[in-house]
Amino acid sequence: MQRLASWYHAFVGAVQQVYAWFWAQAVSRSPGQGLTEYGLVLVLIMVVCVVIIGMTGRTISQTWYDRLINNPAWSS
Repeated sequence: MQRLASWYHAFVGAVQQVYAWFWAQAVSRSPGQGLTEYGLVLVLIMVVCVVIIGMTGRTISQTWYDRLINNPAWSS
């Protein structure tokens, strides 16, 4: 009976530690903080992509146009 009681107390202690850890993690961050961080990262990536495409868009477009549309292999 002594072993069962010590096992039970060890189990209850472990559950209490897990609960305390979970509660500390849940309280330490506000609920929407992670979603806001992901949103800000996505906005930053979008802005960088728009800037890169804006800076190189005409060059890329002209290169594709010259190689595909004005290609002598297409005209027969």
